[in-house]
Amino acid sequence: MNSSECCTPPVLKTNGEKFEGIAFTFCKTAFIVLLTQKYALPIASGAAALFYALAFANGKRDTRCFLVWTPFIASFWSLVCVVSSYLIYNPAALEQAMDFLLGIYGLKK
Repeated sequence: MNSSECCTPPVLKTNGEKFEGIAFTFCKTAFIVLLTQKYALPIASGAAALFYALAFANGKRDTRCFLVWTPFIASFWSLVCVVSSYLIYNPAALEQAMDFLLGIYGLKK
């Protein structure tokens, strides 16, 4: 690195560039949902869990995610993947769980 590179101020993004970055994130998300449809949640959460685990295994200890700790994030998305997959293949389980919870609180019809 030469001396001119160390003293160069960081390039600030314009508001248009910031909004385009956010839009592009949603564009990628929408495209994945378009391709995977009802399987979008288990696929996306499973991929997130896998890549957070790989990042941690390869030395990445910090993240931009508000959950902060990479193994916790991977565990959370793994749980989401398993539960959403189970509910896709066993839709009656959600109704049974809701009946159980409503019964506990005396709200069952």
